[in-house]
Amino acid sequence: MAAERIDTRALIEESPFGRYQIGVFLLCFLAMVIDGYDVQIIGVAAAGIRETLKLEPATLGIIITAGQVGVILGAVFLAPFADRIGRKTLMVTSCVLFGAFSFLTAFSGSVTELIALRVLAGIGLGSIGPAALALGAEYAPKRLKASIPSWIWAAVPAGGMIAGLSAVWLLPIWGWPALFIVAGVLPILVAFPLGLYLPESLSFLGTHRNDQARMRRIASRIAPDLPAAAELYSSEEKLPGVPLKHLFMEGRALGTVLLWIMFFLDYGILIFFLSWVPTLIKMATGSTTALGTSLAFWNVGSIFCSFGIGWLVDRFGYYRVLVPNFVIIALSMWAIGATLNAPLWLLLCAITVNGAIAGSSGAALMALAANSYPLAVRSTGVGAAYAFGGRAGAFVAPLFGGIMLQLHYSPAAMCYIAGAPLLFGSVILLWLRTQAHFRHEAEAAAEAAPAVVQPSV
Repeated sequence: MAAERIDTRALIEESPFGRYQIGVFLLCFLAMVIDGYDVQIIGVAAAGIRETLKLEPATLGIIITAGQVGVILGAVFLAPFADRIGRKTLMVTSCVLFGAFSFLTAFSGSVTELIALRVLAGIGLGSIGPAALALGAEYAPKRLKASIPSWIWAAVPAGGMIAGLSAVWLLPIWGWPALFIVAGVLPILVAFPLGLYLPESLSFLGTHRNDQARMRRIASRIAPDLPAAAELYSSEEKLPGVPLKHLFMEGRALGTVLLWIMFFLDYGILIFFLSWVPTLIKMATGSTTALGTSLAFWNVGSIFCSFGIGWLVDRFGYYRVLVPNFVIIALSMWAIGATLNAPLWLLLCAITVNGAIAGSSGAALMALAANSYPLAVRSTGVGAAYAFGGRAGAFVAPLFGGIMLQLHYSPAAMCYIAGAPLLFGSVILLWLRTQAHFRHEAEAAAEAAPAVVQPSV
């Protein structure tokens, strides 16, 4: 009698979200904390770096941008390897690379050294997020396909909150190098539990190695009643050629480009805020405490709403949530500009709203990317959106802020200008909704419209 054949994707999607999947989620969350810490640490360290090296604003913008260049390179050239060598292997390797170069950044004494080390650290960092989000999405049951990537993305503001608290405690005593020592030690510590406890992608094991023993060990933790003689397989195809090209095949091209634009706008406003608004607040208030407090409030809002937005998206759909969010992001940036010289509590209210909506919208976009491409190129799809969209926005935002500051724009005017493009983003989202592979509200009616949903799994 032939052994029962079980599709690993169906097994995960139809099983309860038990302790094993929760463990996978927590490990992916832990990996993303590293990303959040790095995203925000350069913003809180910027004022100290500028004072130590006597830099012009435009030069400081180049240093901030250097990290983004590295992340783009890592997301473009390293992240696709997760679809070839495995997500777990790449995450562990990337954590070690990022940690080593971040630690060395603390001891750099020139602009050239800072730029080189930030690029090298960014290369390691660039592949951590895409692999963590792709792996988390793969181990999510169908009813939590949007929630799990959104919850993992909540680790980014959690890491940012650690950066803000580190700034409050470390900057007055040890200065900006201490922040990069933490940035070096943290990912190396995280690499150990990832290497010991994180499982490899079942889809990867099925399509690349057909390692039945290893697949069965993982599958039995998800479904304890799994038949001992069952043969596990992955229904995902191993796609030939360069992974990036598949993002533009089978009707995905326009949707991919529109998705990148949305990442560009959302990540651009995030990095503009995190890179320059702390400096603008210090310029307006003269207070290091206000700088750290503002980041803490921004991140608290982002954490709570990133957890909540996944539930909203699973219930109402990506676009019913994201379109109004982008309008609110623009309004909150204008409110920050209007309250820079107001009482601190009023400014913190505007900052909290901005963090809540901008941060959680990034979580929803990550979930959209993680669920819009076949598993065989899921890390590539997330990595490309992250690099060509998000990190491209992160590349432009610090330079744009430095140029505006160099041209003596007022802090308020900088906030007004930065917020305006988000209104354009709400229109792009409505266009993206018309693309079949990205129209996920239809998932609830999969049986009625299978041709729309199946390609986007």
